[in-house]
Amino acid sequence: MKLKRIIHGVLLVLGLSVLGLLFYYAMWLITDEDFREMLKYGWPWNSWMVLVDYVACCLFTTVVTLYYWRSREKAERERDKFRLQALENQLSPHFVFNNFSILADLIEVDPKRASSYLMDLSKVYRYTLSHLDHETVTLQEELAFLDRYLALLKQRFGDGIQVRIADELAHLQGKLPPAALQMLIENAIKHNEHTQTRPLVIDMTAEGQRISVSNKKQPITNAESTSVGQHNIMERYRLLTSKKVAISNTQDEYRVSIPLIPIER
Repeated sequence: MKLKRIIHGVLLVLGLSVLGLLFYYAMWLITDEDFREMLKYGWPWNSWMVLVDYVACCLFTTVVTLYYWRSREKAERERDKFRLQALENQLSPHFVFNNFSILADLIEVDPKRASSYLMDLSKVYRYTLSHLDHETVTLQEELAFLDRYLALLKQRFGDGIQVRIADELAHLQGKLPPAALQMLIENAIKHNEHTQTRPLVIDMTAEGQRISVSNKKQPITNAESTSVGQHNIMERYRLLTSKKVAISNTQDEYRVSIPLIPIER
């Protein structure tokens, strides 16, 4: 990909240099009467002199093009950094408000469970404070965070939510946006019925260098969908890598597959 981009850049410089040289001669023809007079007797310069002019145009065009590309890339990086930061800032209040709402409900119905939930929540929120401002985290960090999050789910729903994480995930190497897996689980809980008698089973599996989160549909008819979490994940991936988030939405199953971003050595 980098070689292809370099080739395109070289061809662009050569083409623009030809146009620049023609423009240079055209302006000389328009503004210089002596030059027009010389052309009546033939082209006044030999091929070496034209080649020198062309090389000079190439050097000038290269400098201008490099300056333009670097300025543009810098502006794009700053823009993407700003947008990525905005997306990351969106996660923290989204996550905190949801969990404090749950805590408020538990305090009313079961103060003892609320106390345990608060302890687990403090550990989870410690992670959000230290990691959600990162562009990416390792899969191992994300799985450790997920264990704490699942403890919160256990406190609230008991066996009504069952998350099955495949063993092979622990052996994968790669990075992903922080809280990506947690948000996919949260999304499944939000849109599907889950009770002790009819638990929601969420499977997390590895497919090469991708992680899939899937569940059988048990739709809640009155669930409101803002798509904030899913849109957030897709947008962060778009800014971080060319690898795409894949979504499969069939009649019976909903599956989201996210790629692992390679760890730079």
